[in-house]
Amino acid sequence: MDEMTDELLARIAERARDPKRRYMKAAEDEARIELPVEEIERREEEWTRRNLARSAAASGEEISAEDVERYMDEWRASRDAARRDMEAQMRAWGQTPPKTKSFIETEHYIRASSEPPGARPLQPPPTENDWKALERIVGRSVPEDLKRLYTISDGGFGPGFTGLNAVQLIGAGCEDHRRRGPDYCGTVPYSESFIPLATERLGYHYDLDTGRIISSNAHWEDEELEPDDIYAIAFQSLAAMMEDWLSRS
Repeated sequence: MDEMTDELLARIAERARDPKRRYMKAAEDEARIELPVEEIERREEEWTRRNLARSAAASGEEISAEDVERYMDEWRASRDAARRDMEAQMRAWGQTPPKTKSFIETEHYIRASSEPPGARPLQPPPTENDWKALERIVGRSVPEDLKRLYTISDGGFGPGFTGLNAVQLIGAGCEDHRRRGPDYCGTVPYSESFIPLATERLGYHYDLDTGRIISSNAHWEDEELEPDDIYAIAFQSLAAMMEDWLSRS
């Protein structure tokens, strides 16, 4: 699959309209609820206690009530200090710390966010001026298949934790990658023909020279890889990447 056909575009648009399947974290975002900060802190403490007991049981260790309370005191002090620092910074910026946040709790993790509950909505497609601004940054024309894909929305759907990047973010990300490299350490240069499309465990970049989708691994050192292994061909085309996304549950 090398072409962004009408049939493929229709299937992509249909899935993009599903708020639970719009992007990788969409179902989680849909499951979040809005709660007072105090209630979130109470639930975080209960979850941390359960997780402490679960971890001890999994390792076959016994943990005393005194050790639990000692750990919880240290955990609570660290959490409260981080919250005070964050709220102080917000006030320094002229912002008011929120009284409520969105929250999700599962057996494996808990998360609180200042983002409202629910999957991020689709946005209007990019304007011609948006595309021209990106083309000024990259120094060449943007392929029509990418423009056709973005007639669905200005990003926010497809591969990536939060979907494809909005056009403005593609431009900003391109400038940042050219300045610092794909691993943000300047280990290897960022090709003048690449533009950053999405981020999952790997980054995904459109190669304007070949039409391929190139992956980049920012964690190459942790995985004991060589700098030459930072880049790899992920998909032969944009259409192939989107077909892969459609095939995922």
